[in-house]
Amino acid sequence: MKITESWSSVKTGDGPMSIFVATPSEAKKHDAKKHKAIMIFQEAFGVNEHIRHLCVRFAEQGYVAAAPELFHRAGDHTELGYDDFKKVMPMLSALTNSQLLDDATATYQFLTEHPQVDHSRIAAIGYCMGGFVATLSACHLPLKGAVSYYGGGMVHVRPNIGFTPILEDFKNLRCPLLLVYGEKDQSIPKEDRDAVASHLKSLHKKFDSWVYPEAGHAFFCEARPAYHEPSAKDVWPKTLEWLNRSLE
Repeated sequence: MKITESWSSVKTGDGPMSIFVATPSEAKKHDAKKHKAIMIFQEAFGVNEHIRHLCVRFAEQGYVAAAPELFHRAGDHTELGYDDFKKVMPMLSALTNSQLLDDATATYQFLTEHPQVDHSRIAAIGYCMGGFVATLSACHLPLKGAVSYYGGGMVHVRPNIGFTPILEDFKNLRCPLLLVYGEKDQSIPKEDRDAVASHLKSLHKKFDSWVYPEAGHAFFCEARPAYHEPSAKDVWPKTLEWLNRSLE
């Protein structure tokens, strides 16, 4: 399937924000059918090649995929190396929940206005900090489903991180939620995973939690040393199946 890749810009409360968009080729035709859509939230390194490639992979599955630049307040097209934590940390310390939700809302609005998107079938997925954003979005936007890959920071305040825990937001969860973890992820210990699941259960929210025993943090990113190929290859089709059920 041919995929169209492009950049768009939307307004946020802190100025314009660029969004990378991948669409199935038929989505450009005037008489094309409406497509499901997905917001893809970045890791802590920008809308880099890995995130853009994920947009294309989802577009190949029939989605209009949109990845907003959550670091737009630091400049357009901000990309950082996976080992460049000296530049990453100031950006993470400056971001707040309200700013991230503002960015997510602007992205959601962009998709609702896209002429070839079925507005009733919009989901979100995020990786690392993006997993946090996808979960936050699911608590405040009318999504049909949300997926968090190793999204941390939901339970405890973390040093030098601007965004804060969202357990209290769970009461507003609007859609099914999928939580994906690596058992060896030291940044999200079992106690935190259990706290999230327990709170969701107490609120009678619909969710699934998958833990990959041989994987660690960022196991799905083929560009990082933490990539765990068996887990990554297993979780991809299962995630697609989960999303398809949610978007039916």
